[in-house]
Amino acid sequence: MKTETSNASQILLFILFIFSIACSEKSEPTPQPIPSQKDLIEIDSQIEDFLSEYNIPGASLAISKNGKLVYQKAYGLADQSQNKPMEIGTQMRVASVSKSFTGLAIMLLVQDGKIALEDKVFGEGAILGTNFGSKPYSNRVKQVTVKHLLQMTTGGWVVNGNRDAIDYEQQRTNAGFFDWMMDNASLTFDPGTQYLYINTNYFVAARIVEEVSGKSFSQFVKERIMGPLKMASTAYGKNGTQGRLPNEAVYYGQGGTKGFEYNFNIERRDGDGGLVTSAPDLLRFVTAVDGSPSRPDLLQPAFYNQFIQGSAPNPNFANGVASFNQSKYFFGALPGTRSGYMFNANGMAAAIIFNGNADYTQANYTNFANAHNALMVNLTTKNINNYQDIDQF
Repeated sequence: MKTETSNASQILLFILFIFSIACSEKSEPTPQPIPSQKDLIEIDSQIEDFLSEYNIPGASLAISKNGKLVYQKAYGLADQSQNKPMEIGTQMRVASVSKSFTGLAIMLLVQDGKIALEDKVFGEGAILGTNFGSKPYSNRVKQVTVKHLLQMTTGGWVVNGNRDAIDYEQQRTNAGFFDWMMDNASLTFDPGTQYLYINTNYFVAARIVEEVSGKSFSQFVKERIMGPLKMASTAYGKNGTQGRLPNEAVYYGQGGTKGFEYNFNIERRDGDGGLVTSAPDLLRFVTAVDGSPSRPDLLQPAFYNQFIQGSAPNPNFANGVASFNQSKYFFGALPGTRSGYMFNANGMAAAIIFNGNADYTQANYTNFANAHNALMVNLTTKNINNYQDIDQF
């Protein structure tokens, strides 16, 4: 009798235990659905009007507020011949916006204690020593520092008067071009005394990253920037139409740039213009270099302050990022593509990439560039209270 009573008690306790678990499971709150993004006509109309006015096939846009991805949308076509729509994740070249990644790569090495912005680049005991070229280095070349490269105050690397060396000797490898450049390009003023925007500066900066890290430039950026920020749609571009990434848009130039969209060595341009990414991925980068506490930055405050510090010749151009009033920004242009990002002290940031570009060989290109700049200002300063409180990162 005692055994039967004991067994009955054990069974009752077991049933109560199972019942308590079931009750606790039922008491958990039901997960709320993630709010879906609502279209904002005041944003969409600006982009659509811009595409129409300047005959641009397509665009991808991403906007954040206080570190949250509050709006993302694609417009137009990624491939006109296939009538393929642009998508949020479509990859496109960002041209000179790549310089921001190179500047950050250098600053990460500075933060690591591997180099300093004031370190000399060329000559005995310098970062790159006398590894490139066959001629003795001039006194000007031996005065070039890392900071001069990033702030565009080296004095040039020009050939044929005032042409950027990066545009020449397209058939050469990076090492072969570097040798040729050191023997043939010149600095037109003393380093640190004047500002002159030259793409070759960032080609050299990328080679510094390789020398100091012991890794290829693309691998370093992948490990230290793309990976931590989960930039799965970002890579460095390959040459020719055969090098297009699976989800990369087709590019459409205009006027004098039409036909040159794939007719240059973009693999050489890794440091100054070779990045391919999507608008949301680019915004992931922007919110990691904005100095805001809303999302973790890749640079500690002291090194971030160095990153955004301009030079005496041009206080508005820093080490891969530029300043305009309360905003930091960068724009990029190549045949068939235009890109840009901007982040404002008000917590707003925007990134947009186009698979078309006006003819930048013409004097009136400044009208197009100014319109793009005005668009970015509008996106980051107007209608900022109209966004939903959602985060699509």
